[in-house]
Amino acid sequence: MRKKPHSPDTPDFEDLESRPSKTEQKKAMARMQLLGERLAALPPEKIQALPVNEVLIFNLLQMSRIPSFEAKRRQTQLLAKLLKRENESDILAALNHKQPAKKQAQLTRWVDRLVAQGDGSLNDFVRQFPAAERHTLRQHVMRVQKAKVEQASDEEQTEMLNTLENYVNQVAILSE
Repeated sequence: MRKKPHSPDTPDFEDLESRPSKTEQKKAMARMQLLGERLAALPPEKIQALPVNEVLIFNLLQMSRIPSFEAKRRQTQLLAKLLKRENESDILAALNHKQPAKKQAQLTRWVDRLVAQGDGSLNDFVRQFPAAERHTLRQHVMRVQKAKVEQASDEEQTEMLNTLENYVNQVAILSE
């Protein structure tokens, strides 16, 4: 039996490794839905002050007017889809203004500890923040560590670290 030649259309395993799995994508969408619900619960003046698209602001304001459970569920799915297009850092920064500086410093220490200790601190973090998914958190930490070991460009390292920080902030907000 002959082997098929490697074609450029078939993905390499290294490419697949960096791509999130379907389960991770579904969990990320669930987190976005929870984030959308949290944003919709804000007072209307704070929603209008968010640094996001007008369509998202309109849909966030509509959420409070929807009486039906099923319609609210569909609306949260729409909010999650719209939130994926926005800059997570800006949205989390707007939500983090509610958190005291002490909490922000604690989250920054958690990020540093996760990168430095790896698996040793993952269980502690997941215990303290129940909204965290151990596997997803581990993937983010491993990507940051891999970028440091391979001495990737500062731009790539900063991007990986920002992704980890966004995830940690998101989990902290959703765990409240």
